Amino acid sequence: MQIPDPISALYSHQGPFVSVYLDATRATESGETEVGLRWRGQRERLAEEGADEKTLAAVDEVAGAHTEVAGRHGQFIVAAGGEVLLDEVTRRPPLRELARWSPLPHVLPYLVDRSTQIPHLTVLIDRTGADVYTVLDEIHSDQMSVEGGAEYPLRKTGRDVWNERAFQNRVENAWESNSKEVAQTINHHLPPEVRVVLVAGDPRARNLVTEELTKVLPQRVTVRQLEHGARAEGTSREALDEEVRSALLHQLWAERHDILARLQQAVGRHDYAVTGISAVLDALRKAQVDTLVLSDDPSSTATCSIGPDPLLLAGTDAELTDLGVTDIQHDRLDAALVRALVGSGARLVITPGGHQYVEQGIAALLRYTDASTPT
Repeated sequence: MQIPDPISALYSHQGPFVSVYLDATRATESGETEVGLRWRGQRERLAEEGADEKTLAAVDEVAGAHTEVAGRHGQFIVAAGGEVLLDEVTRRPPLRELARWSPLPHVLPYLVDRSTQIPHLTVLIDRTGADVYTVLDEIHSDQMSVEGGAEYPLRKTGRDVWNERAFQNRVENAWESNSKEVAQTINHHLPPEVRVVLVAGDPRARNLVTEELTKVLPQRVTVRQLEHGARAEGTSREALDEEVRSALLHQLWAERHDILARLQQAVGRHDYAVTGISAVLDALRKAQVDTLVLSDDPSSTATCSIGPDPLLLAGTDAELTDLGVTDIQHDRLDAALVRALVGSGARLVITPGGHQYVEQGIAALLRYTDASTPT
């Protein structure tokens, strides 16, 4: 994933930061009071760690305030300098609530949650148009309808005598024209986050629109056809929803498999890849990293020395001192890694059980190598 813009924007602010992961579920009549009590406990811990009252008061205003969201959900808040910088509803409560007062925002748990969500479109197509459902995550979604402009009769006669063939051809041309119009509209309105377009509905229409979509959509977008689902009003969505879930899981697996396969090949060639904390930190300092592969390890307590610039990070203070850095702080390794990815425009792949694949659960595919790159 590319680090989302709201996360990237955090690093334009001066720390230290308050980072809060709150269970904002109000499942009972006393739910609002329970959320307030949970935040109060976190607030007290943050105050003990040195968080200033002005910043804590800013968080008071938004903690548990998303009363429009029903069901189990969480809330991720980042604040600094008396201002709330980020306030996001998460699709499920945090596995464990936490609050940190630290030099950098603690964003990795949020990114782990985002990494399992595939922003996608589901297109229900027939021969006259399509209904398009956009899902960026379980909170943010949208819907639109696209009607093709071809008004010629859109159903063939089923006969193949000579005087019917011209009619049949005109019908086929109308289908193709509508498919092109649907594909162009989808491409025009495609959110940049979307990675998959799933096409369901009339078999002939979905073949036509799939062919057009593969021509106009960016190469980063995968187009898949689904067997279930129809545009007709009243059609059951149960089979379609299950097939959508299956297709998205397959896509997630395929993306991770592709990155890990590329990493394995690069490591095997001793070229354009490094593994282990020290080597990755060195590559980040030189903006060599194209894609960071990181194991999802919530129990990790690894820390890092950091300077004021996003690419000033190292395993020890001495390494930064040798670079002329005098303002040295310390924070979680994962927090420093994310800031460095933002600073160099690199991508992040989070994989469960990454310690099975790479040394210390961390590796990187590189943009370039030089004489100092370890092999």
